[in-house]
Amino acid sequence: MDPLSVTASVVALATAALQSAKALYDLVDGLVDAPHSVSHSKSLLSQTQTTLGTLARTLKTNCAPDTVDSVLKEIELNKVLESTKSICQGFTAAMTRVTSHSTDSHFSKRDRLVVYFKDTKMSKLNRDLADCQRTITMVLSSITLRTSGNIDQLRTQFATQEQALANLSAQLSIREPEPQADDDGITAEGDSSARLTDSLRDVCQKTLSATRAWRTGQKFGDMKTDDHSIAMQGIVGVAQPGVDQSFGSLTTTKSSRAFQGQMDSSSFSNLFSK
Repeated sequence: MDPLSVTASVVALATAALQSAKALYDLVDGLVDAPHSVSHSKSLLSQTQTTLGTLARTLKTNCAPDTVDSVLKEIELNKVLESTKSICQGFTAAMTRVTSHSTDSHFSKRDRLVVYFKDTKMSKLNRDLADCQRTITMVLSSITLRTSGNIDQLRTQFATQEQALANLSAQLSIREPEPQADDDGITAEGDSSARLTDSLRDVCQKTLSATRAWRTGQKFGDMKTDDHSIAMQGIVGVAQPGVDQSFGSLTTTKSSRAFQGQMDSSSFSNLFSK
């Protein structure tokens, strides 16, 4: 898949998921005096629409397409977007069935009783959607950080983002398996819910690894110096622990000088002042 199609594919999936979330929101919004589990879905769907819309706009208008493309390849966000779309579509179908006796001006007692008995299952479906929304938000935040400027000036924000990703990944790792779906399809089968949690956790971990690499990684190609020239690759000054450096080959000829790695200011001055 070429770089353009990677980003285009994610934008298309985000747009499709946004449309599904909006359809469900419109359905829920049209239910007057609905039970709490239904009204809670409305708030969550509003947040989900905002997140998906922001993601699509960010990818469409980004000023660093190569960087964004590499991010998307590393993180594999497609699965989360597909899951979000699927959850919304399944929830829409289920809500249509269990509220078949209600109108835009009246929530029927019969439907209210059905929703009451399915409240736990609906809450768990809301939880799955919330997990998707939070994961997408985390990925979006990492992409924004990566393309927002000088990484050295954003180390605090990167550290905060890394901690948030680690926390979400830990929360997902202790999720209990979902119950089997009933005839109304209110929730996914246990195996499907477990697969969703595994997928979200995988995306979180990949995003965390990528975010750490952006903050602490330095990658250099080959370097060659000659004819009394001087050159360096790496860090000069205060030592930076935890920085992962990768270098190509280094060749110095004709009394040239060069170094790769980290060097304190005094040693750097001694090396290159001669």
